[in-house]
Amino acid sequence: MNQISFTDILNASTQSLSSGGSITIAAIIISMSASLICGLAIAMVYRQAYEGILFQKSFAVTIVLMCLVTSMVIMVISGNLVLSLGMVGALSIVRFRAAIKDPIDIVYIFWSVGVGIANGVAYFSVSFIGSLFIAICLLAAKKINSRPVPNLVIVNCNTEEVDNVVSKINMLSKKVVLRSRTDKQDNIELVFETMSFGNSISLNEISSISGVQQSRVINYSANN
Repeated sequence: MNQISFTDILNASTQSLSSGGSITIAAIIISMSASLICGLAIAMVYRQAYEGILFQKSFAVTIVLMCLVTSMVIMVISGNLVLSLGMVGALSIVRFRAAIKDPIDIVYIFWSVGVGIANGVAYFSVSFIGSLFIAICLLAAKKINSRPVPNLVIVNCNTEEVDNVVSKINMLSKKVVLRSRTDKQDNIELVFETMSFGNSISLNEISSISGVQQSRVINYSANN
């Protein structure tokens, strides 16, 4: 039984590099088409599962293009040690300085890269089935309300009803912190920080409290 040494692999890679690749045009079209479909699916999941304030269209486009570029690179270096080492050296020079605002964006980046790698080596079943499982997990995670909703509740009330207002506000939310109190000529302004899961305190509930003259609820979540 003949053993293949590292020198044999290196010589074969050099010979393949000089003679050109053997991948067919049909294989290229199939791999790139599969990456395009998967990339569009990832972008749609990103759009549906996005929970920030301002949706970034550029990031969704980047996801699709990252699938295509990764597939192209993998098809070029697949089975060629010389090109693989050269690609490692080239990528070591590149510096990416784009800030990731939300940690979940890293998942989409690795997802698109993984799909591109799988399609680049014609493992289409891995990319499609894996993408299906990841999409289900992300969409299911959106339905599970595990993130508390922070709000600022500003209440103007009568001076003699301060204690009653504070106790009622504490009953409306699981976590309430009195952040500030401002004494005015005809009333007192109270600023509460509330933390709740799901729906926040409604203005109708606050206005129904005896002694409340005016109320405001401000959502100050700075997600993205």
